[in-house]
Amino acid sequence: MKSPYCNEQGILINFYELFNIPFHANRDEIRSAFCNLVKMYHPDISHKNTELERKKIDIIIRGYKILTDEKRRDDYNRHLIEENRVNEEGYVYLPNKRIKYSFSLKDLLMNRLLNKRMKRKDLIFNLGQDVEIFITPDEMRRGAISYIELPSRMQCPLCYGGNPSCHICHGLGRISSTSYLEIRIPPYTADSTIFDVDLMSIKPDIFTSFTMKNLRIRIRIIQ
Repeated sequence: MKSPYCNEQGILINFYELFNIPFHANRDEIRSAFCNLVKMYHPDISHKNTELERKKIDIIIRGYKILTDEKRRDDYNRHLIEENRVNEEGYVYLPNKRIKYSFSLKDLLMNRLLNKRMKRKDLIFNLGQDVEIFITPDEMRRGAISYIELPSRMQCPLCYGGNPSCHICHGLGRISSTSYLEIRIPPYTADSTIFDVDLMSIKPDIFTSFTMKNLRIRIRIIQ
């Protein structure tokens, strides 16, 4: 049996996009959007009594019933999140292939991963190159979340810096690692917007810190 959340091809319908409303829209917003769509597509009003128009209005009515029923909406939201990787706020999770790292950052990541004996004085603490994140116009309207891979250092899990002969950290007390920085791109962020992130004020967790002072991120909108 075909799911009421899908179209004839079995593809999940995003009723929030259809109604042009946010993921957290209340009942009044849903009703207002529904009324506007009915005025545009209902055969009795548009006088376009074609099969295509009837299918459109059927989907609109179905969406209205789902979004205004609390239990059905919760179930539909779970399907939408699993299908489109959308969080509870309606933000889209971006795939890693949408991130373009500068050559300097790529080299830094590679060195941090391969050279376990790198000394603290050799670390690059300030990187002026940009990281570019590419989003679609739809993701721009809804908001997006991306995870950027960055070099970091964590407390040695074996000696915590108390053993000069430690075979893991060699007495430094910290080891090279890689952590992820969550970047939230608000809805309607303009193309070429720059985010300057102060990494010194951010800790991935209580045992880890980034090795860079700041990061400059540029948002690119792709068609």
